Amino acid sequence: MKRIVLTIISAVTSLTMFGQVADTTIVLNYGYEPIDTITISKSSDTFLQIQEAESAIQGIGDDNARSIAAMNYILSHPDSDGSVSLLSQVSGFTKGRKCLNALTERVRNGHMKTLYKAYIDGLKEIESYTAKTSEALPLGKEAKDFTLEDSHGGKLSLSSLRGKYVLLDFWASWCGPCIQSFPHMKEFYEQHRDKVEVLGIAVHDKKDKWQAAFEKHQLPWPLVLDTEGDDSVANLYGIIGVPTYVLLDPEGKVLQWTLNELDIIEECYNNQQ
Repeated sequence: MKRIVLTIISAVTSLTMFGQVADTTIVLNYGYEPIDTITISKSSDTFLQIQEAESAIQGIGDDNARSIAAMNYILSHPDSDGSVSLLSQVSGFTKGRKCLNALTERVRNGHMKTLYKAYIDGLKEIESYTAKTSEALPLGKEAKDFTLEDSHGGKLSLSSLRGKYVLLDFWASWCGPCIQSFPHMKEFYEQHRDKVEVLGIAVHDKKDKWQAAFEKHQLPWPLVLDTEGDDSVANLYGIIGVPTYVLLDPEGKVLQWTLNELDIIEECYNNQQ
């Protein structure tokens, strides 16, 4: 989903001739392109709701913490125009969809409707991309088995991990978000390794780059290198981007999959316990 930024240009104001509260022009940007402007009074509900929403995340420097705070605000304020302004802070397709679906009809058709529609269009675009993944990984169905070269030079089959929950981590040495996720993944692994196995699957990668990356970041779970072409696991599973996470139950059935949303996987796992 493209990132959407709300910019309030406080310098663009016009005072009424009777000295009433000044109006403020708000420019709505989709990505970095302006898609609409609205002019509202600083005493209007919309302006006050935007201010309140922005204050809910003010001072939160950590991206993940800010995303969680924004999502929590939106879900608890679904009838606030300010919630639309916070959508740009919510990271992840699943969480973004949840927030969009929570908004009321009044908000969807109010002052922020152009921005809301841009998010909906972006969501539909991503859904069209992920249709291949959804088809390849139907929830509740057994994941297709595969065998790949592991980090020790041997062969490792997915089916050999049966008996535990298995988290498939599709990643690459050139993928920044993949690398950034490793500390979180290590925490999850250490907490649940008695019941969960992680399998890192490097896709569209070079062997030397792959080896250098897992050695540098000291990844403690089993690691395999995907092949290229039509017979690759990435193609078999309909993987369209990295990181992609797939959670399997001890019988090898698909419980959940996400694009770069490890917390969604954790929530799914915890719900199984």
